[in-house]
Amino acid sequence: MADKPFDVIVFGATGYTGRQAVQAMVHRAATQPLRWAVAGRHGDKLKSMVAEQVPAMSEQPGVVVADANNVESLHAMAAQATVVLNLAGPYALNGESVVQACIANNTHHLDLTGETFWVQQLIARHHRAAKAAQVKVIASCGYEAMPFDLGTAWIAQQVHERFGEPCREVKIIVSFTGKRITSIADAVSGGTVASLRSLLEYDTTDCVKNPACLLPADALTATETAQRNAYRFVPHYDDDVQAVTAPTIPAPFVNPPIVLRSQALMAGSGWFTGDFRYSEAMNMKSLVPSVSFLPDASTLPLQWAAAASLAAPLANLSAALAGPLKFERQPLRKLVDWIAPKSGQGPSDEALVNTGYAFDIFALSASGRKLRARMEAQGHPGYRSTPEMAVTAAVGLARGTLGHTSHYGIVTPASGLGLEAVGALREAGITFSLV
Repeated sequence: MADKPFDVIVFGATGYTGRQAVQAMVHRAATQPLRWAVAGRHGDKLKSMVAEQVPAMSEQPGVVVADANNVESLHAMAAQATVVLNLAGPYALNGESVVQACIANNTHHLDLTGETFWVQQLIARHHRAAKAAQVKVIASCGYEAMPFDLGTAWIAQQVHERFGEPCREVKIIVSFTGKRITSIADAVSGGTVASLRSLLEYDTTDCVKNPACLLPADALTATETAQRNAYRFVPHYDDDVQAVTAPTIPAPFVNPPIVLRSQALMAGSGWFTGDFRYSEAMNMKSLVPSVSFLPDASTLPLQWAAAASLAAPLANLSAALAGPLKFERQPLRKLVDWIAPKSGQGPSDEALVNTGYAFDIFALSASGRKLRARMEAQGHPGYRSTPEMAVTAAVGLARGTLGHTSHYGIVTPASGLGLEAVGALREAGITFSLV
């Protein structure tokens, strides 16, 4: 790509996640040469935010005025950047014109979308053009779905390296660590909730019930892949972690399509079997209070109860989204509005720092040999870890330390960034290790 004035432009920088991303950019710029800018609709708000968030002695970012409803301004923004980090969701409303501007100006595009149906639309409408322009449009570069996607590709590569055979199955069990999360509002960000609202309002596809919905158009085994990776809403006891598990939050139908698209795009790597299976679940032991002098088994009734209370609304959400009748969605829309933080809001700095999460990753080789790994992440998954990892990806892609893969077009974190991202994410407080 031709040299441009900025390595990274953070679009949507005045929102809650945007301000967190600006802080992360300040930290990156303090340790390496970095040309960056903030962008949004209101120049005065951007300048005020920069004055609050960027120390006066630091190199000051550029300020770019751009509006998702003004195509000319989007092209002017994209023409100035190697990478646009798009934080201006919900993407079904605001995202496509930004992607089009990036493709037209040979600029990579990263976002945080959980709107799988929108990613499906991008693939149908813009994958060929982005691939021809050698532009990487990488969806879901936050907690949804980067660590799940990278963790799956990484352990599959480890299986192949150690056992000399491809990986047949990956299971990820998520636990919250640090300060105990006591409500869904504490666990998900306002931006994530905006994505759920977008699903309720605009999704007329089968993405919430079809984990194969993002496979390439020429995939011959999409039906079998969907059946093999069908979403599981019923809580169960998992022997590997010795705890009750439930569907992942904020929704179990966000990460699998991304992971399975990566597996399809990287089929030539030899890391995956043709009948590869992916699953994920939430460890309920990490969400219920424990008593230090009692055994873990004493919390099982609470785990089952918490799992049931989590699984039921998620199953209802999936059923309502998959149903043809719009009135089915009205009660769920009101429920989401009632329990969720508003877009632009978030918890205190103390909660951001003292909350974390971890993955127990289990893999099986083609012949049934087992490998186990652990991923640990610092900071709140939605509010702190997400902007940190998104900025790490954007800076690495802009500076050429990430993105050495041959995959262009509408791609995924693993296929677009490459496994170099696993090491790079240490800068974002995320570490992977074999057990």
